[in-house]
Amino acid sequence: MDHAPRLKSVRAVNAPFTLEIVWKDGSRGLVDLTGLVYRSRDFQRFLGEPSAFRKVKVVDWGAGIGWEIGLDYSADTLKSIADEQLPLSGKDLAAFEAANNLNSAETAALFDVSERTIRDYRSGDRLPQSIALALRSMRSSSTVLYAHYRPSPRRPRGRPRKTASA
Repeated sequence: MDHAPRLKSVRAVNAPFTLEIVWKDGSRGLVDLTGLVYRSRDFQRFLGEPSAFRKVKVVDWGAGIGWEIGLDYSADTLKSIADEQLPLSGKDLAAFEAANNLNSAETAALFDVSERTIRDYRSGDRLPQSIALALRSMRSSSTVLYAHYRPSPRRPRGRPRKTASA
C-alpha cells in the first residue's frame, strides 16, 4: 500500500515564493520555498524571474510539482517542508513533556533555558523557531532526546514541610 503524499492542486499565493498546496486527502497548507529559491543554484533562477515561479502545476499524477522552465519538486519533499513550517504551540511542548515523563528542570536543560521560560512557553500560542526545531528533532528521533537528556531530581510539589525541632 502506497502512503506517499499526493498532491491534488497547487497555486502560487501573493507571498513571495509561497505555494498553497491541496493534498489528495483534502488537507491544505502553505509552503514557503524562499529558502530553496535563495539557496539552491537551480531554483535561484526564480530570483530573476519571479513571474515564472507562479507558473507551477501538479505533475506525475500528484507525485510532485513542476514549472515551465524545467524544474520540479517532489510531493514527499514538499510535505516535509510543510510539516517543518507548521507552528508549534505550548500545548505541543506540554504533550512532549508528558509523553517523555519530563519535569520542568529537565525540559529547561534540554532547551538551555530557565524553568520559568518553559512555563511561559507552555502557555504560549507559538513556540520560538529554535525551540520548535529542537522539539521536532527530539519528537522524530528518540536518539536526539537521549543524546541531550540529563535527569533532574523530582522536587515535591507544594510548600516544604516543617520538621519537628528538639
